[in-house]
Amino acid sequence: PGCRCGDVITGRCLPPECPLFGRVCTPVYPVGPCMVSSEGSCQAHFRYRGRTAEAAT
Repeated sequence: PGCRCGDVITGRCLPPECPLFGRVCTPVYPVGPCMVSSEGSCQAHFRYRGRTAEAAT
C-alpha cells in the first residue's frame, strides 16, 4: 500500500492510518502533498500529534 493522502483529504482515514505516515513519509522526506505543505493535514498531525488545542498554543 502507498500514500493515502487522497483518503486523508476526503476524511476516509486519519494520517496515522496511512502505512507511510511517520515512517517513510515525514516532513523532511514527504511522499504526498498532505506532508509537503506546511498546512497539510499529515504535516500538522506529525508536528502536533497527541497535543490538545490548548497545549498547542
